Amino acid sequence: MATAISARQLAVTFAGRGKRAAVPALQPLDLDVPRGRIVGVLGPNGSGKTTLLRVLAGLQAPTGGTATVLDLPPTARALRRLVAFQPEGPLPLDVLSAPEFLAYVGAELDLPNAESDARAARWLERLDLRHAGRRRVRTFSTGMQRRLALAAALLGEPEVLLLDEPTAGLDPFGSAVVMQILRERAAAGGTVLMASHHLLEVEEICDEVLVLQGGKLRARGPLATLLGTEARSLVVRGLDATAMDRLAATARELGGEVLAVEPQRRHLFALFRQLADGTRPEAER
Repeated sequence: MATAISARQLAVTFAGRGKRAAVPALQPLDLDVPRGRIVGVLGPNGSGKTTLLRVLAGLQAPTGGTATVLDLPPTARALRRLVAFQPEGPLPLDVLSAPEFLAYVGAELDLPNAESDARAARWLERLDLRHAGRRRVRTFSTGMQRRLALAAALLGEPEVLLLDEPTAGLDPFGSAVVMQILRERAAAGGTVLMASHHLLEVEEICDEVLVLQGGKLRARGPLATLLGTEARSLVVRGLDATAMDRLAATARELGGEVLAVEPQRRHLFALFRQLADGTRPEAER
């Protein structure tokens, strides 16, 4: 499978000021991300997540090692439309309206005006921002600003998305829309590298994860590998209480330990997603 992102002994150290020592924000790491994957970057604040994304976006020069995106240096001009970075935090130019902001982004990407406006209209509709009209971005809620930032990142139809907390400040409905968009991008061959503190969403959408701590890569791999244990569970549906008791008794006879016999619960995010999709929860069917 072709590689979208590659790094070899990539490192970033921020120089100290005065008597303060230098800060190793990102310690030497090797990384390969295949095309068509969604990869999560996890870690506590200050672990190096944002620094890694900024290096790959060409906004932060590494102090050691090398990185390539689509086989080119991150600063290559040829990547302007092919790679998009959605940073965390408030948007610039917040005196503009959402259409004006996207028009500015389109001009920076050298998109023809008609094409830029058509794409902007599609993403504003998809991300539920058309209702904002001519309101200034500074009046937007945090969730609205995050959705507009994603629309801006998607405007150039990039092959690689670098996202810093893409669902921060979003309600479950907004998060569900964003995750669906990211799935569609990956299914079409795009690559997503996303830093997030929303572990449930990462577990649901990501093919694999990187775990950073103190600037070091502590773990990496598919969630099935990282979270797997030697324990095995049996999930059963369609048995009445008597049959369940018999099944539990058989399990004990075979040397197993019955930890619980209880109704299966969905998590709240699944409930919100079903409501957003207009489908009925399973319990109502």
